[in-house]
Amino acid sequence: MAPPPARRARLTRDPFVVLWLVFAPLARNATAAALREVVAEIHAGAATAEERAELYTALLVMATIDPWGHNLRKELIKMVEDKEEGLLRRTPIIGEMIIEAEQRGEDRGEQRAIAELLGRLFARRIGRRPTVEEERSIVERARTMGPGEVEDALLDLEGEALVRWLAAPIRSS
Repeated sequence: MAPPPARRARLTRDPFVVLWLVFAPLARNATAAALREVVAEIHAGAATAEERAELYTALLVMATIDPWGHNLRKELIKMVEDKEEGLLRRTPIIGEMIIEAEQRGEDRGEQRAIAELLGRLFARRIGRRPTVEEERSIVERARTMGPGEVEDALLDLEGEALVRWLAAPIRSS
């Protein structure tokens, strides 16, 4: 993926070669190690910080496309941030994209924790794990009503009453 070390010095002087490096994440054999070399090539070959930011932005866009399912975007962000401290976060569109992705990850993690905790409580009360639909209802009710309200229902309602409560439409407060 990256050029051999002997040719590397010559290639980084050519701006078109540096530009083509942004397509590396689209390679079938893209790896974190190969992308680390690409980040180093862009760092060494781009003429200015602004040019580097544009190339890194393009590299991240290509990593987001990710036709082979490599999921290297998060590692790539870390690599660039390690090389160019804060550069991506200072780049408006990419900074927003990173913050949004982090927030989605936190939200998913929080929802997963709530689902697991309340799902275990459901299992103890009913004697089985909740179905996908019941779990979805638990999470949605925890989001709209608050986890404490759902926990109270899971503790107070018995068997079929609890299942019916989860299946019923959520009443708005």
